[in-house]
Amino acid sequence: MNPITAIIVDDEQEARDILAGIITDNVPEVTVISKASSADEAIGKIISENPDLVFLDIDMPHKDGFAVAGGIASHNLSTTIIFVTAFNQYAIDAIRCAAFDYLLKPVIISDLKSCISRYIATRKTESLQQSVARLLGCLNNEKIAFNSRTGTVYLDLQEILYCEAEGNYTEIAVTRGEKHILTTNLGSIEARLSDRGFARISRSVLINKRYLHKIDRREKKCILLANGQSYTLDIKGSYTKKLM
Repeated sequence: MNPITAIIVDDEQEARDILAGIITDNVPEVTVISKASSADEAIGKIISENPDLVFLDIDMPHKDGFAVAGGIASHNLSTTIIFVTAFNQYAIDAIRCAAFDYLLKPVIISDLKSCISRYIATRKTESLQQSVARLLGCLNNEKIAFNSRTGTVYLDLQEILYCEAEGNYTEIAVTRGEKHILTTNLGSIEARLSDRGFARISRSVLINKRYLHKIDRREKKCILLANGQSYTLDIKGSYTKKLM
């Protein structure tokens, strides 16, 4: 059997090197031919090198692993994606829904071997484009119920732009221009959304990183961009580093 070629995508060099070492030492059928540290670099390398496997980290700054999957879906590739993630139930539910394989960080050797064995035994006949379309559908269809002053409001995660504390309440702004006042404090909202692509920019504001367009360190501002409309919000001290 010809060697199985693989690309590792992770924004942390240590994580890339550790996974490459584990693969080299324990799965001789797989040869790591390249590594990438960002979504854009990964898309370019995957398209040009067309590896058999991509070990794809999900939580990366600016563009996540799902953006990489979407970026390569329209190309005629024989690549199979194996998502690699710290425990993130939202991401894992979507991956399972779309029938992708995944590994949890830190990667355990026995899990990696089982994953490769499944790949060898059941090489997918479904196109990458079909698989990614199903994955994005699973991601985009989820709505979460929040308690508001007038009852319950159901919001699509992808439409939430930012959340701002209003005392013991939270105001949520969505991409359609609407705002909802929730009878829940920001800490509780963050607990539900922090592993789903949301991050604090101050003690009182939580943003959807999907819409993060620019960070102005001099003015201590961050700019969100959605549907051609920009939103400027104050960003505080140490929170800047958490967005990079």
